[in-house]
Amino acid sequence: MRIAHVVWGMKTGGVETMLVNIINIQVRTEDVGLFIVNDFIDEPLLMKVSPKCKVVRINRQPASKRVLPLLKLNAKIWQFHPDIIHLHSYQVSRILFGQWDMVRTIHSPGNITDEYPKMKALFAISELVRRDVVERGFPHVVTVHNGIPVKEIAWHRNMTPKDGVYKIVQVSRLYIEQKGQDILLKALGRLLAMGVSNFKLYLIGEGPSRNLLQNLVKELGLDDYVHFEGLKTQDYIFQHLCEYDLFVQPSRHEGFGLSVAEAMAAGLPVLVSDIQGPMEIIGHGEYGMTFKAGDDADLAKKLKTTLSGQYDYTLTEKAYQHVCQEYDVETTAQRYLQEYHRVIKR
Repeated sequence: MRIAHVVWGMKTGGVETMLVNIINIQVRTEDVGLFIVNDFIDEPLLMKVSPKCKVVRINRQPASKRVLPLLKLNAKIWQFHPDIIHLHSYQVSRILFGQWDMVRTIHSPGNITDEYPKMKALFAISELVRRDVVERGFPHVVTVHNGIPVKEIAWHRNMTPKDGVYKIVQVSRLYIEQKGQDILLKALGRLLAMGVSNFKLYLIGEGPSRNLLQNLVKELGLDDYVHFEGLKTQDYIFQHLCEYDLFVQPSRHEGFGLSVAEAMAAGLPVLVSDIQGPMEIIGHGEYGMTFKAGDDADLAKKLKTTLSGQYDYTLTEKAYQHVCQEYDVETTAQRYLQEYHRVIKR
């Protein structure tokens, strides 16, 4: 089977990182091409794509109205002659000419649906996203969970830290409107006011809210407790995530929550907001802790319980087994292949 994955760009992010992992599995048995429309690429990420994959860079300038790059894209796809085109970005189908068997992965609820009728299949990354798509009038959407390379993530049995100081980590884009890092900082501020100070927070990632968050750290007197680690590679995260003691995901909304699954694979206790995406990953509380979304007081309460040593670490082993069974990228990649074959046989 010849598979063409088409994206606008390849900047480091959850979608793009997972796509690299999926491609590197699919090339074991299939002919795979990656077509990148815009000159919007993180070279270290692209270097992780298997040499067996045909990588085509169109180098279009974002938002350009020039026709030549679009002609080049379509010519390259015609030359590759795919059996199926897998789209991962909104509006890419509008710049593809001809009749192709196209499928699309939907990564969050609330997406614009005008392209969906063109697709031979729709894939949702979670049950939350699937239900949203069904409610919008597309009942045949199939859930294919996002996956992580579990075997590449270092793991050890985390216990209460010997010095009593918990290293809390949060991995995501610094974008408070979605990721809610401000909620976490306010919760830590509450802990300090209560006299609880046996913690350090490490924020891994970059984004438009960094300055706001740095100012909030100063305002709350958290300068000695919060560290901005910046953007880290996937390899770095996979090797070092297990060195922390607690993972917190305070998102206001989330279609899935790949970093939650990664933390569970690393053996970390996880504490997430009670929104559908992360809740689905932790089995609605069976494999991790929750707090009321947007409520920094409730988050502070749950953190205080954990920081006092009241955590059942047998949950981390159960969480690890759950991730292996449900969210390994090997399973994700093979599930996509099965769905491609169903589309082609129609």
